[in-house]
Amino acid sequence: MSTFFAQPYSLDAVGFYFETLESYTENSENLLDAFGNSVEEFEIQFIDGDNCELFSACGINQANLNRWFETIADLAEHEKTALYYLCSVSGYNLENALDKLEDVNLSEGSLKDVAENLFDEFYLNDVPESVRAYINYEKYARDCEMGGDLYEFDFEGTTWTCTNASSI
Repeated sequence: MSTFFAQPYSLDAVGFYFETLESYTENSENLLDAFGNSVEEFEIQFIDGDNCELFSACGINQANLNRWFETIADLAEHEKTALYYLCSVSGYNLENALDKLEDVNLSEGSLKDVAENLFDEFYLNDVPESVRAYINYEKYARDCEMGGDLYEFDFEGTTWTCTNASSI
């Protein structure tokens, strides 16, 4: 479970920690500043737990906090990785990124390793045995990256490669 903090924009109010949307809603509706006025605006901060990188990439704030709890927190790990890619690398806003999750093809590993596996899977059978020793996988991987077909990124300590970067 992750811990968040709601920091009021009002300097006359004290923020609160929360772990659920219900806790946030209850505390935010009942929070008063030093003059007895309701506090309406908060900065939402990620304090501790899993998915800190994803929280930041998605641009979670007071207006879309419900999406975090109702949709994003329950995504499978590969979907969270795809969402991170779409929001942080491809520049999609959160709503559009959530709609495109299934369009992202990801492979765990470095760009070179993924490019080598793809080459072997799709092209190696067409290459004569006597020529296979001359295949330069590093240059193939570089060409795939330069052409925008493959893109390597790190997410939560793991290296990933998007294998359809140019078509998203």
